[in-house]
Amino acid sequence: MQSAISGMGRVVSNPSQSPVKTGYQRPATPADIAFVADDMRPEDVAEVKAQSGATPRDALLYCLLKSKPCMAMVGRHGSVVGVWGVIPENETAGRVWMLGRQAMLDDAGDRRTFLRQSRIELAKLQAQYPVLFNVVDARNEVHVRWLRYMGFTFICKHPNWGPEGRLFYEFVRV
Repeated sequence: MQSAISGMGRVVSNPSQSPVKTGYQRPATPADIAFVADDMRPEDVAEVKAQSGATPRDALLYCLLKSKPCMAMVGRHGSVVGVWGVIPENETAGRVWMLGRQAMLDDAGDRRTFLRQSRIELAKLQAQYPVLFNVVDARNEVHVRWLRYMGFTFICKHPNWGPEGRLFYEFVRV
């Protein structure tokens, strides 16, 4: 995906890119991080802030630098709709994460592609990281539902997590 620098110095997705027939994934770039951070779902922004106190851009840049892999999800209309990755904890375990734009949920075709591809990508990830885990903000109902759909197990409630002291659920898949 090409990017352009606007007159204000902000990195934006190339709006003239032609639509694709179905969504796909590719390695994420700093331009993808900026694009998603600037238009992140409000629930994802709230989760980032509650968990770490970081801005969406800072959180995503950290994830881009630490994750193996860090992938961009491209919707069927050609724009990045979200990013995901795994931050390795050791050789067999990693913190799986995903943050996105509302555009991913608004388009039925992108939702179907995302759900279908999620299971395929999870199988690949588990070959590399047999233990995948993290925490999720209990208020982020879309993420909680997706984690259940993907077969993650919620193992612990943390009622006072992060700088805001919010309820977070710890989850794992082995």
